Order: sequence, then C-alpha cells, then structure tokens
Amino acid sequence: MAKHVMGLLLVCFGISVASAQKLEYGINGFATSYFGELNNSITFANNIRYGGGVHVRRHLNPWWSLRGDVNWARVAGSDNRPDFVTTLRNLSFRSNIIEFTGVMEYRFREIGHRRNDYKMTPYLFGGVNLFRFNPQAEYRGEWYDLKPLSTEGQGLLEYPESTPYALTQLGIPFGAGLRWALNRYWRLSLEAGYRFIYTDHLDDVSGFYVNSDILRANRGPLAAILADRGRELGSGVPPAAPGTFRGAPRERDSFMYFGFSLSYVVYRKTCPRWK
Repeated sequence: MAKHVMGLLLVCFGISVASAQKLEYGINGFATSYFGELNNSITFANNIRYGGGVHVRRHLNPWWSLRGDVNWARVAGSDNRPDFVTTLRNLSFRSNIIEFTGVMEYRFREIGHRRNDYKMTPYLFGGVNLFRFNPQAEYRGEWYDLKPLSTEGQGLLEYPESTPYALTQLGIPFGAGLRWALNRYWRLSLEAGYRFIYTDHLDDVSGFYVNSDILRANRGPLAAILADRGRELGSGVPPAAPGTFRGAPRERDSFMYFGFSLSYVVYRKTCPRWK
C-alpha cells in the first residue's frame, strides 16, 4: 500500500510541476519597414507595409520562454514618391516574405491575473529565422519577378563575378516589447523586432549597372527596362553608365516589425485531490 501511495505522490508531484509550465497560442499583427538602398528619410513613411501570423510560446520558468512564429509580411521600397523624385535611379520593389522564427524571450518579472500579481512586464528576445522572399517591380500595371531578369548581370557569362542570389535566407531576429496579463487566459504584447539578414538583395538592388544591350540580348527588353528606370523620368535623364553604382554592395538589407500579439494561455491539469 505504501508503495502505491508513494508512486501516486510522485506522479502527482510531476504533474503539479508540469502544471506550472504554460503553453500559449496566439496571433500576430504588425507594420513592416524595410531598410536598404530604396528607402530614405523622405520615402520612409510611404514604404511602410503590413503583415501577420501565428505563434506558440512555452514558458520554461517565470522569466524565460521559447517562442515559435510563422509570419507572412510584405515589405516595399521606392526611390521616389509620386509627387517628389528623390533620386534619378527611379527604382522600386515589393516583396512578400514568409518566415519561420524561433526566439528565446526574457521577461523582467512574472505577470499574472491575481490581485497582487504584476500585470505588465518588459521583455527582450533574440533567435534565428528562416525566410523566403521574392522581389518584384511594377511596370505598366503589371508586377514582374526581378530575380529571373538578372538586373545586375547575375548568372550571365559576361559578368562572372555577379552570382545569382538565393530567395531563401537566414536571419537573426531580436527586439523588445511590453506584455500585459489581461486576465487568467489572455495576454497582450506590443513588440518591435528587427531582422538582421544575410543578403543585400531583398530589394534586388546591390551592385552595379550592367550594359543594357548585353542584358537585353540575354534576358529580353523587360530586363533592360527594369534594370535602369531613370529614363522613365524624362528624356533629359541619360542611361546609366555600365559599371557605375546601382546599389551599395558592402551593406546588407534588413527589415523590422512593429505591432501586437494576442495569445491564449493553456493550463495543464493538476493531480486530482484525495477523496
């Protein structure tokens, strides 16, 4: 009998410890901002886009949690607004992003729904993400994928130093936020997150202008048009000289999210009481 009681107590102790570990499931909504060659202080507000996703969070203890996110987002950038040209490049893009992110969160204090519990805490997070993007440009009302057009000579025999870039990349997400306990089951967070990424081609702009005749012969007239769009501003803008800077090859692009998440807390069942 004693062995059975001891076994039951051990089982109950294990379950009670597990019950202190909570899982959360929730949704994300945010605004996006891209940082790269096609964003500046004048066009910044015009380049803000949006995104959303879902997440799951596992609390390891009162201060540390693991979180996984699956997000869809759109980022965009442009050298000019419709009413004010800021550069003669006249380049623009948009890209849809799908990312899978895993981060570790650190909360400065434990929050809860009881009367004497803290209702809000700041937190920090950092981790790794895998994302896929696809830069596109609009021309005469249609959107075209830019990578197959080799706008900077990627993959052409005449430009062996310009290699094609991958549309699937790794990044390092990190940031900070504020988190509230709304009641026993619901948590609300406001968060700003930065994505440091290992590519300068999020916007398809990185290196140098190439010879438009070579580009036209290899990828067609559309490639030559979308590689050098300054001439669309008027006949007074000369074609870009091959070999001149089209982007900033020594700098990588990045993007950030700013928004909210709402999550539902799942409590595990504890051991039933003796009767």
